[in-house]
Amino acid sequence: MLLSRLFKNAPDIEIEQLSVDSRVPMKNAIFFCLDGIKYDGHDYIPEAVENGATVIVHSKPVSFKPKALMIKVDDVHEAMRRVANIFYEDPNDGIDKYVIAGNYGRCSVATFLNYYLNLFSKCGYIGILGIRYDQFKLKSSFPTLNGLDNLKILNGMKDYGIKSVTLEASASSLNLRKLDTVVPNTFIYTCTDPESSEFQSTDYYTNLRKYLYTLEDDTKVILNLDDVSFAQINDCVGAYVSYGMSQLADYRIHDVRMNRNGIYYTIAYKGVDHAVNSPLQGLSSVYNLTAAIVALCEKGFEIDQVCKVFEDVPCVEGVMERVDSEYDIIVDCAYDLQSIEELCRYAHFVANKAKAIGVIGIDYTDGDKRIERIVKIAEKYLDVIIFTENESLEGEVMEILERTDRYAESGRVVHCPSRSLAIENAIEIMNRKDVTVIIGKGNENFLSMALGKQYYKGDKYYAEKYIYKRRKEENALI
Repeated sequence: MLLSRLFKNAPDIEIEQLSVDSRVPMKNAIFFCLDGIKYDGHDYIPEAVENGATVIVHSKPVSFKPKALMIKVDDVHEAMRRVANIFYEDPNDGIDKYVIAGNYGRCSVATFLNYYLNLFSKCGYIGILGIRYDQFKLKSSFPTLNGLDNLKILNGMKDYGIKSVTLEASASSLNLRKLDTVVPNTFIYTCTDPESSEFQSTDYYTNLRKYLYTLEDDTKVILNLDDVSFAQINDCVGAYVSYGMSQLADYRIHDVRMNRNGIYYTIAYKGVDHAVNSPLQGLSSVYNLTAAIVALCEKGFEIDQVCKVFEDVPCVEGVMERVDSEYDIIVDCAYDLQSIEELCRYAHFVANKAKAIGVIGIDYTDGDKRIERIVKIAEKYLDVIIFTENESLEGEVMEILERTDRYAESGRVVHCPSRSLAIENAIEIMNRKDVTVIIGKGNENFLSMALGKQYYKGDKYYAEKYIYKRRKEENALI
Protein backbone atom coordinates (compact mmCIF):
# COMPACT_ATOMS: atom_id res chain seq x y z
CA MET A 1 0.00 0.00 0.00
CA LEU A 2 1.27 3.50 -0.83
CA LEU A 3 2.16 5.81 2.07
CA SER A 4 0.17 8.54 0.36
CA ARG A 5 -3.00 6.56 1.10
CA LEU A 6 -2.17 6.57 4.79
CA PHE A 7 -0.95 10.14 5.34
CA LYS A 8 -1.88 13.36 3.54
CA ASN A 9 0.84 14.95 1.45
CA ALA A 10 3.09 11.89 1.88
CA PRO A 11 5.19 10.57 -1.05
CA ASP A 12 4.24 7.43 -2.97
CA ILE A 13 6.42 5.08 -0.92
CA GLU A 14 5.41 1.42 -0.88
CA ILE A 15 4.52 0.21 2.63
CA GLU A 16 4.48 -3.53 3.29
CA GLN A 17 4.34 -3.69 7.08
CA LEU A 18 3.35 -1.81 10.22
CA SER A 19 5.36 -2.32 13.40
CA VAL A 20 5.67 -1.28 17.04
CA ASP A 21 8.57 -3.64 17.82
CA SER A 22 11.98 -2.34 16.76
CA ARG A 23 13.64 -5.73 17.38
CA VAL A 24 11.96 -7.73 14.63
CA PRO A 25 13.04 -7.75 10.97
CA MET A 26 10.68 -5.73 8.82
CA LYS A 27 10.50 -4.68 5.19
CA ASN A 28 9.41 -1.24 3.94
CA ALA A 29 7.66 -0.73 7.27
CA ILE A 30 6.17 2.12 9.25
CA PHE A 31 7.48 2.08 12.82
CA PHE A 32 5.23 3.71 15.41
CA CYS A 33 7.06 5.13 18.46
CA LEU A 34 4.76 4.13 21.30
CA ASP A 35 5.35 4.96 24.96
CA GLY A 36 5.38 1.98 27.32
CA ILE A 37 5.58 1.60 31.09
CA LYS A 38 9.32 0.94 31.00
CA TYR A 39 10.33 1.79 27.44
CA ASP A 40 9.82 4.60 24.95
CA GLY A 41 9.67 3.69 21.27
CA HIS A 42 11.47 6.93 20.38
CA ASP A 43 14.63 5.49 21.95
CA TYR A 44 14.60 2.58 19.49
CA ILE A 45 14.32 4.45 16.20
CA PRO A 46 17.89 3.51 15.06
CA GLU A 47 17.20 -0.18 15.72
CA ALA A 48 13.89 -0.02 13.84
CA VAL A 49 15.57 1.62 10.83
CA GLU A 50 18.36 -0.96 10.89
CA ASN A 51 15.73 -3.70 10.81
CA GLY A 52 13.91 -2.29 7.80
CA ALA A 53 11.67 0.60 8.84
CA THR A 54 11.50 3.24 6.12
CA VAL A 55 8.98 5.54 7.86
CA ILE A 56 8.99 6.63 11.50
CA VAL A 57 5.84 8.02 13.12
CA HIS A 58 6.76 9.95 16.28
CA SER A 59 5.40 12.60 18.62
CA LYS A 60 8.55 13.77 20.45
CA PRO A 61 11.50 15.73 19.04
CA VAL A 62 14.22 13.56 17.52
CA SER A 63 17.73 15.02 17.88
CA PHE A 64 19.35 12.93 15.13
CA LYS A 65 18.50 12.28 11.48
CA PRO A 66 17.84 8.60 10.81
CA LYS A 67 17.78 7.27 7.26
CA ALA A 68 14.01 7.16 7.16
CA LEU A 69 11.09 9.45 6.44
CA MET A 70 9.98 11.10 9.70
CA ILE A 71 6.30 11.91 10.27
CA LYS A 72 5.52 13.87 13.43
CA VAL A 73 2.02 13.59 14.92
CA ASP A 74 0.33 14.78 18.11
CA ASP A 75 -0.75 11.30 19.24
CA VAL A 76 1.08 8.21 17.94
CA HIS A 77 -1.61 5.86 19.28
CA GLU A 78 -4.34 7.70 17.41
CA ALA A 79 -2.25 7.86 14.22
CA MET A 80 -1.56 4.12 14.46
CA ARG A 81 -5.25 3.32 14.99
CA ARG A 82 -6.28 5.33 11.93
CA VAL A 83 -3.48 4.03 9.68
CA ALA A 84 -3.89 0.40 10.77
CA ASN A 85 -7.60 0.42 10.01
CA ILE A 86 -6.87 1.60 6.48
CA PHE A 87 -3.92 -0.77 6.01
CA TYR A 88 -5.86 -3.83 7.23
CA GLU A 89 -9.05 -2.75 5.44
CA ASP A 90 -11.32 -2.04 8.42
CA PRO A 91 -10.94 -5.36 10.29
CA ASN A 92 -13.46 -4.19 12.92
CA ASP A 93 -16.27 -4.29 10.38
CA GLY A 94 -18.34 -7.45 10.14
CA ILE A 95 -17.12 -9.10 13.33
CA ASP A 96 -18.88 -8.90 16.71
CA LYS A 97 -16.37 -8.09 19.48
CA TYR A 98 -16.85 -8.84 23.19
CA VAL A 99 -14.21 -7.15 25.39
CA ILE A 100 -14.00 -8.46 28.96
CA ALA A 101 -12.06 -6.53 31.63
CA GLY A 102 -11.53 -6.91 35.38
CA ASN A 103 -8.89 -8.10 37.85
CA TYR A 104 -10.15 -11.66 37.61
CA GLY A 105 -12.91 -13.63 35.89
CA ARG A 106 -11.96 -12.30 32.43
CA CYS A 107 -10.79 -15.64 31.07
CA SER A 108 -13.83 -17.51 32.39
CA VAL A 109 -16.37 -15.07 30.92
CA ALA A 110 -14.52 -14.93 27.59
CA THR A 111 -14.35 -18.73 27.44
CA PHE A 112 -18.04 -19.22 28.32
CA LEU A 113 -19.09 -16.75 25.63
CA ASN A 114 -16.78 -18.40 23.12
CA TYR A 115 -18.23 -21.83 23.96
CA TYR A 116 -21.82 -20.69 23.38
CA LEU A 117 -21.24 -18.55 20.29
CA ASN A 118 -19.31 -21.33 18.54
CA LEU A 119 -22.46 -23.44 18.64
CA PHE A 120 -24.14 -21.04 16.20
CA SER A 121 -21.30 -19.54 14.14
CA LYS A 122 -17.53 -19.33 14.21
CA CYS A 123 -16.19 -17.40 17.23
CA GLY A 124 -12.59 -16.53 18.00
CA TYR A 125 -10.77 -15.88 21.26
CA ILE A 126 -7.82 -13.65 22.24
CA GLY A 127 -6.60 -13.85 25.82
CA ILE A 128 -4.42 -15.54 28.42
CA LEU A 129 -5.05 -18.96 26.81
CA GLY A 130 -3.64 -17.64 23.53
CA ILE A 131 -5.24 -16.93 20.16
CA ARG A 132 -7.90 -19.40 19.02
CA TYR A 133 -10.13 -19.47 15.97
CA ASP A 134 -11.29 -22.12 13.53
CA GLN A 135 -8.56 -24.80 13.76
CA PHE A 136 -5.86 -22.38 14.91
CA LYS A 137 -4.44 -22.39 18.44
CA LEU A 138 -1.52 -20.05 19.05
CA LYS A 139 0.19 -19.26 22.34
CA SER A 140 0.59 -15.67 23.51
CA SER A 141 2.90 -14.17 26.12
CA PHE A 142 0.28 -11.60 27.16
CA PRO A 143 -3.46 -11.72 27.91
CA THR A 144 -3.98 -8.71 25.62
CA LEU A 145 -2.21 -8.16 22.30
CA ASN A 146 -0.87 -4.78 21.19
CA GLY A 147 -3.04 -2.60 18.98
CA LEU A 148 -1.46 -3.67 15.69
CA ASP A 149 -1.54 -7.38 16.48
CA ASN A 150 -5.20 -7.14 17.48
CA LEU A 151 -6.05 -5.78 14.03
CA LYS A 152 -3.83 -8.34 12.26
CA ILE A 153 -5.59 -11.16 14.09
CA LEU A 154 -9.05 -9.70 13.47
CA ASN A 155 -8.19 -9.40 9.79
CA GLY A 156 -7.06 -13.03 9.72
CA MET A 157 -10.20 -14.15 11.54
CA LYS A 158 -12.44 -12.45 8.99
CA ASP A 159 -10.65 -14.35 6.21
CA TYR A 160 -11.67 -17.59 7.96
CA GLY A 161 -15.29 -16.57 8.34
CA ILE A 162 -15.14 -15.74 12.05
CA LYS A 163 -18.30 -13.83 13.00
CA SER A 164 -17.48 -12.93 16.62
CA VAL A 165 -14.52 -12.81 19.00
CA THR A 166 -14.01 -12.56 22.76
CA LEU A 167 -11.03 -10.50 23.95
CA GLU A 168 -9.54 -10.21 27.44
CA ALA A 169 -8.47 -6.74 28.56
CA SER A 170 -5.86 -6.60 31.34
CA ALA A 171 -5.26 -3.49 33.43
CA SER A 172 -1.87 -2.85 31.82
CA SER A 173 -3.42 -3.13 28.35
CA LEU A 174 -5.80 -0.27 29.13
CA ASN A 175 -2.90 1.76 30.52
CA LEU A 176 -0.88 1.12 27.34
CA ARG A 177 -3.92 1.76 25.12
CA LYS A 178 -3.60 -1.67 23.47
CA LEU A 179 -7.33 -1.79 22.81
CA ASP A 180 -7.58 1.60 21.11
CA THR A 181 -7.70 -0.13 17.74
CA VAL A 182 -10.60 -2.43 18.71
CA VAL A 183 -14.19 -1.15 18.57
CA PRO A 184 -16.17 -3.43 20.94
CA ASN A 185 -19.84 -4.18 20.41
CA THR A 186 -20.09 -5.43 24.00
CA PHE A 187 -17.95 -4.48 27.01
CA ILE A 188 -18.13 -6.50 30.25
CA TYR A 189 -16.50 -5.61 33.55
CA THR A 190 -16.23 -8.51 36.01
CA CYS A 191 -14.64 -7.69 39.38
CA THR A 192 -11.94 -5.68 41.11
CA ASP A 193 -9.53 -6.79 43.81
CA PRO A 194 -7.96 -3.61 45.29
CA GLU A 195 -5.23 -5.74 46.91
CA SER A 196 -4.15 -7.42 43.69
CA SER A 197 -0.80 -6.54 42.15
CA GLU A 198 -2.58 -5.67 38.90
CA PHE A 199 -4.69 -3.09 40.73
CA GLN A 200 -1.86 -1.62 42.81
CA SER A 201 0.71 -1.45 40.01
CA THR A 202 -1.39 0.88 37.84
CA ASP A 203 -3.59 3.92 38.21
CA TYR A 204 -6.36 1.41 37.78
CA TYR A 205 -9.64 3.32 37.84
CA THR A 206 -8.18 6.31 36.00
CA ASN A 207 -7.12 4.11 33.08
CA LEU A 208 -10.39 2.18 33.14
CA ARG A 209 -12.45 5.39 33.12
CA LYS A 210 -10.40 6.82 30.24
CA TYR A 211 -11.10 3.67 28.25
CA LEU A 212 -14.83 3.69 29.01
CA TYR A 213 -15.11 7.27 27.76
CA THR A 214 -13.78 6.09 24.36
CA LEU A 215 -16.56 3.53 23.84
CA GLU A 216 -19.09 4.14 21.09
CA ASP A 217 -22.58 5.18 22.18
CA ASP A 218 -24.07 1.93 20.88
CA THR A 219 -21.61 -0.32 22.74
CA LYS A 220 -23.49 -2.57 25.14
CA VAL A 221 -21.88 -2.11 28.59
CA ILE A 222 -22.43 -4.80 31.26
CA LEU A 223 -21.41 -4.12 34.88
CA ASN A 224 -21.32 -6.12 38.11
CA LEU A 225 -23.56 -4.16 40.47
CA ASP A 226 -22.24 -6.04 43.54
CA ASP A 227 -18.59 -5.18 42.90
CA VAL A 228 -16.70 -2.26 44.46
CA SER A 229 -15.87 -1.04 40.95
CA PHE A 230 -19.47 -0.15 40.14
CA ALA A 231 -19.48 3.14 42.06
CA GLN A 232 -16.19 4.10 40.42
CA ILE A 233 -17.11 3.57 36.77
CA ASN A 234 -20.88 3.57 36.19
CA ASP A 235 -20.92 7.31 35.46
CA CYS A 236 -18.49 6.87 32.54
CA VAL A 237 -21.09 5.31 30.26
CA GLY A 238 -24.39 6.68 29.07
CA ALA A 239 -26.27 3.43 29.58
CA TYR A 240 -25.42 0.04 31.05
CA VAL A 241 -26.98 -3.28 32.01
CA SER A 242 -26.23 -4.64 35.48
CA TYR A 243 -26.09 -8.06 37.12
CA GLY A 244 -25.61 -9.18 40.72
CA MET A 245 -27.43 -10.15 43.91
CA SER A 246 -28.51 -6.59 44.59
CA GLN A 247 -32.24 -5.94 44.32
CA LEU A 248 -31.37 -3.11 41.91
CA ALA A 249 -29.63 -5.37 39.37
CA ASP A 250 -31.28 -5.74 35.95
CA TYR A 251 -30.39 -9.44 36.06
CA ARG A 252 -30.69 -10.43 39.73
CA ILE A 253 -28.97 -13.53 41.12
CA HIS A 254 -30.75 -15.27 44.00
CA ASP A 255 -31.33 -18.65 45.68
CA VAL A 256 -27.71 -19.75 45.15
CA ARG A 257 -26.89 -23.32 46.14
CA MET A 258 -23.58 -25.16 45.72
CA ASN A 259 -22.43 -28.72 46.25
CA ARG A 260 -19.85 -31.17 44.89
CA ASN A 261 -21.80 -31.56 41.66
CA GLY A 262 -22.01 -27.89 40.71
CA ILE A 263 -23.89 -24.62 41.18
CA TYR A 264 -27.64 -24.04 41.17
CA TYR A 265 -29.24 -20.61 41.24
CA THR A 266 -31.91 -18.37 39.75
CA ILE A 267 -31.69 -15.23 37.60
CA ALA A 268 -34.65 -12.87 37.89
CA TYR A 269 -35.08 -10.77 34.74
CA LYS A 270 -38.05 -8.51 34.07
CA GLY A 271 -40.05 -10.20 36.82
CA VAL A 272 -39.48 -13.75 35.58
CA ASP A 273 -37.21 -16.34 37.25
CA HIS A 274 -34.87 -18.46 35.15
CA ALA A 275 -33.10 -21.52 36.61
CA VAL A 276 -29.36 -21.98 36.09
CA ASN A 277 -27.74 -25.39 36.78
CA SER A 278 -24.09 -25.90 35.94
CA PRO A 279 -21.27 -28.36 36.72
CA LEU A 280 -18.99 -25.38 37.49
CA GLN A 281 -17.79 -24.79 41.04
CA GLY A 282 -17.77 -21.81 43.41
CA LEU A 283 -19.44 -18.44 43.82
CA SER A 284 -17.11 -16.77 41.32
CA SER A 285 -18.49 -19.15 38.68
CA VAL A 286 -22.01 -17.91 39.52
CA TYR A 287 -20.95 -14.34 38.72
CA ASN A 288 -18.86 -15.24 35.66
CA LEU A 289 -21.53 -17.47 34.17
CA THR A 290 -24.16 -14.78 34.79
CA ALA A 291 -22.03 -12.15 33.03
CA ALA A 292 -21.87 -14.40 29.97
CA ILE A 293 -25.61 -15.11 30.12
CA VAL A 294 -26.39 -11.38 30.32
CA ALA A 295 -24.13 -10.58 27.34
CA LEU A 296 -25.80 -13.24 25.21
CA CYS A 297 -29.33 -12.22 26.20
CA GLU A 298 -28.54 -8.60 25.39
CA LYS A 299 -27.48 -9.81 21.94
CA GLY A 300 -30.90 -11.34 21.40
CA PHE A 301 -30.43 -14.94 22.51
CA GLU A 302 -33.32 -16.36 24.56
CA ILE A 303 -32.35 -16.59 28.23
CA ASP A 304 -33.76 -20.06 28.94
CA GLN A 305 -32.03 -21.44 25.86
CA VAL A 306 -28.72 -19.95 27.05
CA CYS A 307 -29.19 -21.38 30.56
CA LYS A 308 -30.00 -24.80 29.10
CA VAL A 309 -26.84 -24.88 26.97
CA PHE A 310 -24.70 -23.82 29.94
CA GLU A 311 -25.80 -26.93 31.83
CA ASP A 312 -22.97 -28.65 29.95
CA VAL A 313 -20.45 -25.80 29.82
CA PRO A 314 -16.89 -27.09 30.43
CA CYS A 315 -14.75 -25.46 33.09
CA VAL A 316 -11.89 -23.21 32.04
CA GLU A 317 -8.50 -24.93 32.05
CA GLY A 318 -6.95 -24.57 35.49
CA VAL A 319 -9.82 -22.49 36.90
CA MET A 320 -11.91 -24.25 39.58
CA GLU A 321 -11.16 -27.43 37.63
CA ARG A 322 -12.12 -30.74 39.23
CA VAL A 323 -9.39 -33.30 38.63
CA ASP A 324 -11.16 -36.53 39.46
CA SER A 325 -14.73 -37.80 39.75
CA GLU A 326 -14.04 -39.88 42.87
CA TYR A 327 -11.60 -37.75 44.82
CA ASP A 328 -12.77 -34.16 45.27
CA ILE A 329 -9.69 -32.23 44.18
CA ILE A 330 -9.88 -28.75 42.65
CA VAL A 331 -6.98 -26.95 40.92
CA ASP A 332 -7.08 -23.21 40.40
CA CYS A 333 -4.58 -20.58 39.22
CA ALA A 334 -5.87 -18.03 41.76
CA TYR A 335 -3.37 -15.45 42.97
CA ASP A 336 -5.49 -12.56 44.24
CA LEU A 337 -6.58 -12.78 47.88
CA GLN A 338 -10.29 -12.64 47.13
CA SER A 339 -10.09 -15.71 44.89
CA ILE A 340 -7.90 -17.57 47.40
CA GLU A 341 -10.46 -16.89 50.12
CA GLU A 342 -13.31 -18.07 47.94
CA LEU A 343 -11.49 -21.35 47.18
CA CYS A 344 -10.78 -21.98 50.86
CA ARG A 345 -14.39 -21.11 51.76
CA TYR A 346 -15.62 -23.44 49.03
CA ALA A 347 -13.52 -26.33 50.38
CA HIS A 348 -14.86 -25.72 53.91
CA PHE A 349 -18.45 -25.51 52.71
CA VAL A 350 -18.39 -28.60 50.48
CA ALA A 351 -16.35 -30.73 52.88
CA ASN A 352 -18.98 -30.10 55.56
CA LYS A 353 -17.86 -32.38 58.43
CA ALA A 354 -15.02 -33.94 56.43
CA LYS A 355 -11.55 -32.39 56.06
CA ALA A 356 -10.85 -29.33 53.93
CA ILE A 357 -7.24 -29.51 52.71
CA GLY A 358 -5.34 -26.72 50.96
CA VAL A 359 -2.08 -26.66 49.00
CA ILE A 360 -1.21 -22.97 48.68
CA GLY A 361 1.75 -21.42 46.89
CA ILE A 362 3.78 -18.58 48.44
CA ASP A 363 5.76 -16.26 46.13
CA TYR A 364 9.19 -14.85 46.86
CA THR A 365 7.68 -11.46 46.00
CA ASP A 366 4.97 -11.75 48.67
CA GLY A 367 5.24 -9.16 51.39
CA ASP A 368 4.50 -9.77 55.06
CA LYS A 369 1.05 -8.17 54.83
CA ARG A 370 -0.01 -10.51 52.01
CA ILE A 371 1.44 -13.58 53.74
CA GLU A 372 -0.38 -12.70 56.94
CA ARG A 373 -3.67 -12.42 55.03
CA ILE A 374 -3.13 -15.76 53.28
CA VAL A 375 -2.38 -17.50 56.60
CA LYS A 376 -5.46 -15.99 58.27
CA ILE A 377 -7.69 -17.01 55.36
CA ALA A 378 -6.29 -20.56 55.33
CA GLU A 379 -6.66 -21.00 59.08
CA LYS A 380 -10.23 -19.72 58.98
CA TYR A 381 -11.45 -22.33 56.50
CA LEU A 382 -9.01 -25.24 56.17
CA ASP A 383 -8.32 -28.23 58.40
CA VAL A 384 -4.94 -29.02 56.82
CA ILE A 385 -2.75 -26.29 55.27
CA ILE A 386 0.29 -27.13 53.14
CA PHE A 387 2.31 -24.08 52.06
CA THR A 388 4.59 -24.68 49.08
CA GLU A 389 6.49 -22.90 46.31
CA ASN A 390 4.74 -20.78 43.71
CA GLU A 391 7.22 -18.27 42.30
CA SER A 392 10.41 -18.81 44.29
CA LEU A 393 14.07 -17.92 44.51
CA GLU A 394 15.92 -21.17 44.01
CA GLY A 395 17.56 -22.36 47.23
CA GLU A 396 15.48 -20.05 49.44
CA VAL A 397 12.08 -21.74 49.23
CA MET A 398 12.07 -23.04 52.82
CA GLU A 399 13.09 -19.66 54.19
CA ILE A 400 10.19 -18.07 52.32
CA LEU A 401 7.69 -20.64 53.55
CA GLU A 402 8.80 -20.29 57.16
CA ARG A 403 7.66 -16.66 57.06
CA THR A 404 4.12 -18.05 57.39
CA ASP A 405 4.99 -19.20 60.94
CA ARG A 406 4.98 -15.57 62.12
CA TYR A 407 1.22 -15.44 61.66
CA ALA A 408 0.04 -19.04 62.13
CA GLU A 409 -1.95 -19.58 65.32
CA SER A 410 -2.98 -23.21 64.81
CA GLY A 411 -1.06 -26.43 64.50
CA ARG A 412 -2.51 -27.08 61.05
CA VAL A 413 0.28 -25.51 58.96
CA VAL A 414 2.85 -27.66 57.13
CA HIS A 415 5.73 -26.53 54.87
CA CYS A 416 6.68 -28.49 51.76
CA PRO A 417 9.18 -26.77 49.41
CA SER A 418 8.52 -29.06 46.42
CA ARG A 419 5.15 -28.27 44.85
CA SER A 420 4.70 -31.72 43.34
CA LEU A 421 5.53 -33.34 46.69
CA ALA A 422 3.05 -31.05 48.46
CA ILE A 423 0.32 -32.28 46.10
CA GLU A 424 1.34 -35.89 46.72
CA ASN A 425 1.17 -35.36 50.50
CA ALA A 426 -2.31 -33.82 50.26
CA ILE A 427 -3.63 -36.74 48.22
CA GLU A 428 -2.05 -39.29 50.57
CA ILE A 429 -3.84 -37.91 53.65
CA MET A 430 -7.26 -37.19 52.14
CA ASN A 431 -10.27 -39.47 52.45
CA ARG A 432 -12.97 -39.80 49.79
CA LYS A 433 -15.30 -37.36 51.54
CA ASP A 434 -12.55 -34.74 51.99
CA VAL A 435 -11.99 -31.78 49.67
CA THR A 436 -8.55 -30.61 48.51
CA VAL A 437 -7.91 -27.29 46.77
CA ILE A 438 -4.56 -26.74 45.02
CA ILE A 439 -4.06 -23.01 44.61
CA GLY A 440 -1.66 -20.90 42.59
CA LYS A 441 -0.70 -22.51 39.28
CA GLY A 442 -3.67 -24.25 37.71
CA ASN A 443 -2.38 -25.75 34.46
CA GLU A 444 0.59 -23.39 34.10
CA ASN A 445 3.64 -25.41 33.05
CA PHE A 446 6.34 -23.31 34.69
CA LEU A 447 7.60 -21.98 38.02
CA SER A 448 9.17 -18.52 37.88
CA MET A 449 12.55 -18.51 39.57
CA ALA A 450 15.09 -15.71 40.07
CA LEU A 451 17.10 -16.89 37.06
CA GLY A 452 14.11 -17.49 34.82
CA LYS A 453 11.27 -19.93 34.27
CA GLN A 454 11.65 -23.54 35.38
CA TYR A 455 9.62 -26.24 33.62
CA TYR A 456 6.77 -27.66 35.69
CA LYS A 457 4.25 -30.22 34.49
CA GLY A 458 1.27 -28.52 36.12
CA ASP A 459 -0.87 -29.05 39.22
CA LYS A 460 -3.44 -31.12 37.32
CA TYR A 461 -0.75 -33.45 36.00
CA TYR A 462 0.65 -34.17 39.46
CA ALA A 463 -2.79 -34.52 41.04
CA GLU A 464 -3.78 -37.11 38.44
CA LYS A 465 -0.43 -38.88 38.82
CA TYR A 466 -0.73 -39.29 42.58
CA ILE A 467 -4.41 -40.25 42.46
CA TYR A 468 -3.40 -43.05 40.07
CA LYS A 469 -0.60 -44.06 42.44
CA ARG A 470 -2.99 -44.11 45.39
CA ARG A 471 -5.53 -46.25 43.54
CA LYS A 472 -2.82 -48.78 42.64
CA GLU A 473 -1.80 -48.98 46.30
CA GLU A 474 -5.43 -49.39 47.43
CA ASN A 475 -6.08 -52.12 44.87
CA ALA A 476 -2.97 -53.99 46.01
CA LEU A 477 -4.42 -54.16 49.52
CA ILE A 478 -7.70 -55.72 48.38
